[in-house]
Amino acid sequence: MCLELLLPDNHTALTGDLEVQLIGPRPEHGRLQLLRATAAQSFAAVAAVSVANSTTAVRFPCGVVTLGGRYRVVLLSAEPQEEAAQEMDVRWPAARLALQPQHAQTYPEVPVTASLEFPPTTCFAAAGAVIPELWLELLYCGHSPAGCADGNATNTQVIFSQQVLGYPRRRDLVLKCELFGLAGHYVLTLRSKLYTSVPVIESEPAHIKVAVSDRFVFNVHARSILPCDSLDGGVAVLFQYPACEPRVDRVRLFAKLRADVASLAPPTSLHYVAEQRVPPGAHSLRFDCDYFSERYIEYCFVYVNQAVTGAVTDVRMDCVPTMPVQGTGFS
Repeated sequence: MCLELLLPDNHTALTGDLEVQLIGPRPEHGRLQLLRATAAQSFAAVAAVSVANSTTAVRFPCGVVTLGGRYRVVLLSAEPQEEAAQEMDVRWPAARLALQPQHAQTYPEVPVTASLEFPPTTCFAAAGAVIPELWLELLYCGHSPAGCADGNATNTQVIFSQQVLGYPRRRDLVLKCELFGLAGHYVLTLRSKLYTSVPVIESEPAHIKVAVSDRFVFNVHARSILPCDSLDGGVAVLFQYPACEPRVDRVRLFAKLRADVASLAPPTSLHYVAEQRVPPGAHSLRFDCDYFSERYIEYCFVYVNQAVTGAVTDVRMDCVPTMPVQGTGFS
C-alpha cells in the first residue's frame, strides 16, 4: 500500500491553515513540502513541515499560502519509496469591482469612481512569504465589451494601472476625466503579474459605456468659402469642447474634388490640405485664404481629438461649398 496525500476540495489564500491528511504507510522521518506553480510545468517551494511515522495530518500555517494558483504537495524522505504527491488549485480572495456611473460621455464632467473590495482574511502573510501584489487596471475594449474578453485582443488597451498590495477591505479611486477620451466600452479588472492558472477574479469585470460628449460643438462661420476675405484673416471655424484638461484637439481641412468624368453623379474624393492645433482656452481658428481654390467643389473642416492612448477620433465635421450656392427661380 502506498502513502496517499489527501488535500481539501477547495482552499482560498489567507483564509485558514491548509490541512493535508496522510493515509497509508508513513516514513520514520520526512518532510512534506508545499510548492506553487511559477509556470505551466514549474514549481517553487513555499513551505515545508516535518513528518514522522505517527503523523496522520499536517497543517501548513495560514500565512504561507498568500496567493491563488496551482499548488503541489510532495513528501520528501530518505527512505526508498514511491513518491507521494498531489496538486490542487487555491482560489484568490473574492474581489468585487465596480465603476460608477455605468454610462458616461467622453471627458466626463461627473467623476468616474472605481472601487475594489475584498472579504476579510483570516491572517497576515507569514514572515518570508510572498506579499500579494495585484494590479487594478482600466482597459479600453473598443466598440464592444467583447473586445476585452481575450487579453490578447487587438482593441484592448491598458488605460490606467495601479498596484494593489495585499487584499484591502475597500479602496476607492476617482479616475481622471482624460482617461475616457475615446467613445466605446471600458472594463475595470484585477490582474497578477505572476503566473497563475487560477483567475484572479471569477466574476465579470466592472463595465462602463462611454458616448461622444455633446460638449463638442463645431461649425464653420461661412455660407461659402469664396469669396474669401484675407483682410479678415480667412475662413473662421468656431467650436466648444468639454472642460476636461489636458486634451489635444486639432481642426483639419480637407478639399473635395469631383472626378473629371462624364456622369450625372461623378465620384468625389477628399484631399488633405492643412491642420491647426487648438490652443488651450481657444474657441475659434481661422484658415488663410491661400488654402482655398475654385478647383475644389467643397471644403470640409474636421474637429479631431487625440486621446491619452494616442488614438485620434473625428469628433465633428462641417462641409461648406467653395462657391456661393445660386438660388433658382422663375421669371
